[in-house]
Amino acid sequence: MSPAMKKKVFTVDLHGVKSYAALHEALASALPFPGGYGRNLDALHDVLTEYGANWKITFLHTASTFKTFRLVCHDAIDETPGLEIEFR
Repeated sequence: MSPAMKKKVFTVDLHGVKSYAALHEALASALPFPGGYGRNLDALHDVLTEYGANWKITFLHTASTFKTFRLVCHDAIDETPGLEIEFR
């Protein structure tokens, strides 16, 4: 990432999220996803790797979030230089 490219910072509160449908609703509401976001983990991975190179995302209240969701995020970080994701 060039010095001129400033990180876009996002905070996503996952408090009370107990289903994948609710998770994808929270993600689509808080992040600048394209209109055709597929609301599944494959689509999440695609969006993070295609658009997330200058994103810093902090997920709040993640103690009870889904293991597979975290794995998708970690895979996207590994594949996308500049993508930062933090779980709190």
